[in-house]
Amino acid sequence: MKYFSAVVVLVTILFCSCETANYPKADNELVAAQSFLDACMKGDFKQANFYMVQDSVNNSYLDKMKNAYYQYDADKRESYRSANIIIQNNEAIDTNTKIISYQNSLDKNNQKLKAVNQNGDWKIDLKYTFSGNL
Repeated sequence: MKYFSAVVVLVTILFCSCETANYPKADNELVAAQSFLDACMKGDFKQANFYMVQDSVNNSYLDKMKNAYYQYDADKRESYRSANIIIQNNEAIDTNTKIISYQNSLDKNNQKLKAVNQNGDWKIDLKYTFSGNL
């Protein structure tokens, strides 16, 4: 009986602690950029995080973006959720690094994202967006 109880507890802990993302892998830089930006504009920062390079600096930048998003009033957040992403340019730095220039249909500010290929999975590196350094 102790063995059964221990197994039930272990399975429950594993089931509850494993949070699997059902987001599709980005197989190119444009899918990564579109998915990341769309998630940010909709306030889904969990999904945005999935499409981002995982390091402390990127996590900090994403937190800043999240905080800024939730400082907007409900009407402005709704406007962002319904805005479109307009890709203006896709520049290859090398085969594994691309710079995507874009704007959204709401504020029309020109911005750039860096996408990097990590073993066939494209991710967004926000360090370029905030610092401009490759």
